Amino acid sequence: MRNIFKKKTNETEEIKEEFIIGNYDFSFDREKSTIEINGNEIIDLTIKSDENIFDELCEKEDFEFSFGIYSPEFYAREINLGKKGQIVINEENQNDYETAVYFMEHNDLNINLSLHPNWILIVGWTKISGKEYPISIRMKR
Repeated sequence: MRNIFKKKTNETEEIKEEFIIGNYDFSFDREKSTIEINGNEIIDLTIKSDENIFDELCEKEDFEFSFGIYSPEFYAREINLGKKGQIVINEENQNDYETAVYFMEHNDLNINLSLHPNWILIVGWTKISGKEYPISIRMKR
């Protein structure tokens, strides 16, 4: 898993927005995504990937998810992140939260989800069709 919290080597370097599953960056569709956050409480966080990027990837012969009908989306609803603004969701507590990656089916997550003043960061793992993939979503608020 990549470390998104490592120190910057260049102070002007900025975190890059991404919606990555496995080796593929699906990008975002901001118009179709929903970001409703009140303080450190997520009301509705639905991040939809870009359908055009997904269609382009599907045209490649070696695209692992070409059997997909729709592009992936991440969702988390009604989650209080507490004073620290972050939560770990894993096998032990995933049934306590409404969160998943929808990609052909609702796929469970093992993630660290955190809110920062200007960023939403989600990093961890998801299983798709029984295989585990790293997931990294970094999005400006």
